[in-house]
Formats: sequence, structure tokens, C-alpha cells
Amino acid sequence: MNRQSETFYYKAPHVMEALMKRYYLTDYQAAGIVGNLGRECAGFTVLHEEGQPANRGGYGWGQWTGPRRADFLNFCEQNHLTWQSDEGNLKFLFLELDKEYYSAIIHVKCTGDAHGAAFAFERYYERAGVVAMKDRWAWADRALSAYRSTHREGE
Repeated sequence: MNRQSETFYYKAPHVMEALMKRYYLTDYQAAGIVGNLGRECAGFTVLHEEGQPANRGGYGWGQWTGPRRADFLNFCEQNHLTWQSDEGNLKFLFLELDKEYYSAIIHVKCTGDAHGAAFAFERYYERAGVVAMKDRWAWADRALSAYRSTHREGE
């Protein structure tokens, strides 16, 4: 297993748990969200868009750009969090999903599988320049597998 896979398999279940608890999502709905994040930041390993100078390109789990990049970096600074930290990324994700992007949660909750959740999250939250939906689905499948392997029924 490479570094990217190891990092993702370790972090994905924790991020999913946080999303499930906060928004009352199923595991596959949370996997759709985490699959999008996995696609954006190469499994939580690339937190600044490759090939971009400082203060350009995407930052963080969501590869936030433009005004959202500025909001993310300001949020982290104001809350004494590093933008590379899991805490900074998760809290900013929650901030956006609690307010301006809550419709993404509503659409994700209407889905019946991880691929549908990934599609809805991309459409209503990420709005990616390069959609690459098959990659997002693959990351969602990895997230769901990682979560379920650490949360076996009856354990």
C-alpha cells in the first residue's frame, strides 16, 4: 500500500464518522462526500494544488480556490489552526456545509448509494472544474470499504 492509500484508509473512517454524527448521514452517504475529498486532495496527501505558487490554486481537502481559498485560510488563521491540519480542514468543511452549502447535505441525504452521494456532493458542493466522476466513485468506494473494515457489525 502506498502513502496515499495508507493515509486515506486511516483518515477516511474518522472523517466519515464526524460527517455521519453531525449530519445524520449513512455510511455510504458520508463515503460519497469523503470520496470527493479524496479525489480533490489525493487521499488527504496533497493539500496545496500541485504546480501552483503560494496563494494560488486549490488549498485543503476541498482544494478550495478563489474566495473560498481566502475564506479557508482566514478561517484557519482566525481560529489558530494550521491550514494543513485535519482539524482546520474539517471545521472549515463544517462551516460551509452548515451554511452556504447546506443544500449539498440535503441532496446527499436523498441518495441510495455511495456513487449517488458522490455525484450529489460534486454537483452541489465541489462544482469541480475537472469532474472525473469515475475517480470520485472509486474514492467513495475506498472510503466505504475503509469505514466498514474498521466498523464490522457486532464489534
